[in-house]
Amino acid sequence: MSNTISMEKLIDWGHFVKVAYEMYAQNHLSPVKPADFPAGWELVANLTMTPHLEKMQEREFGGFIARSADNPLQQAVVIRGTESPLDWLSDFEFILETFHEVPDGGKTEQGFTNLYRSMMVEYADASIPSETLMASIDALPQGTRLLVTGHSLGSSLATLHAFLAGSKNVDVELITFASPRVGDKSFVEAFQRMNIPNTRIFNTPDIVPQVPVEIAGYRHLEPGLEINSALYPIKHSIPCYHALSTYLYVMGDTEANISKCKTTP
Repeated sequence: MSNTISMEKLIDWGHFVKVAYEMYAQNHLSPVKPADFPAGWELVANLTMTPHLEKMQEREFGGFIARSADNPLQQAVVIRGTESPLDWLSDFEFILETFHEVPDGGKTEQGFTNLYRSMMVEYADASIPSETLMASIDALPQGTRLLVTGHSLGSSLATLHAFLAGSKNVDVELITFASPRVGDKSFVEAFQRMNIPNTRIFNTPDIVPQVPVEIAGYRHLEPGLEINSALYPIKHSIPCYHALSTYLYVMGDTEANISKCKTTP
């Protein structure tokens, strides 16, 4: 199900993901809330995950859950991506496996799926015990409206979380930036049957949305919202094509910091 949403709102949600990257840069499982945390939102919990990759075995910060100060029933799950897309792309084997958490949910990429299953919620209120991100869906108050967003690898995890939430009749919306393909045709069809509002933004020259390849059985959630950084003064490099700052700049964010990727006159 496509979702009509303004570019301004998409940029706002991109800023949420940007904050998740800033928190990750603190190199701590429980980073402090940065000064530019979205106004009008409260930090409910930090998210951690354990990559099952050869080079990374330790639990690390993965994102956060926020709640609107004006409407506690409006929550956001925000998941960061990786700093180096080539690092994690080279490690995933892109094997499809059945997503058992949703009946008739098709198959999803094994590495993404295992990483999602490892995600834990560490609540800011220490009296609330930690739990898996999947289990947190069942604890949502009735009437909760959930927005799930992420960039890069985080987009695949966000997609799986929105899918599981939708299967439990949660009012959920998905916004992703630079998402790889997450599952097969049956997964996409099952997702679309739930009528989850979905906005998938991809940059034409970015390699990450082009994998895993369709010939291996993978499909994208459609439709996608295409942008093209090749039309802007952005360096022609894999990291710059993929960077969240590039996405925000091309989408019209005049404050996006593209100093590392901007071409010189």
